[in-house]
Amino acid sequence: MIATTTLARVDNERLQRGVEGLASGAYAITVTRYTEDEVSAQVANGDGKSYPVTLTAMRSFCGCSDALYRGKTCKHSVALALFVIRNPQAQERPFDLTLAKTRPGWGFAA
Repeated sequence: MIATTTLARVDNERLQRGVEGLASGAYAITVTRYTEDEVSAQVANGDGKSYPVTLTAMRSFCGCSDALYRGKTCKHSVALALFVIRNPQAQERPFDLTLAKTRPGWGFAA
């Protein structure tokens, strides 16, 4: 499981900070992608900053400075891993991506 391999790679300080932040409700986590190979989410901290986080079997990726500059598994990655373990329903699709019918002649630019 991706979440457990992420937790196995983290140092004690970041593990503690991630656990405390998740337990206190300081993090708001929105899962955006969940497959066998990766879990992605937006992790917002108590300061209102939101970071994109992706967990894979090989490593974790986060937009925070701890992960970007130090190359560490950060507290945001820990929080996402724990969230996925605690909330198995996160594996379900977070939103409906089916396309609806449009009127002929109507188009939308990407």
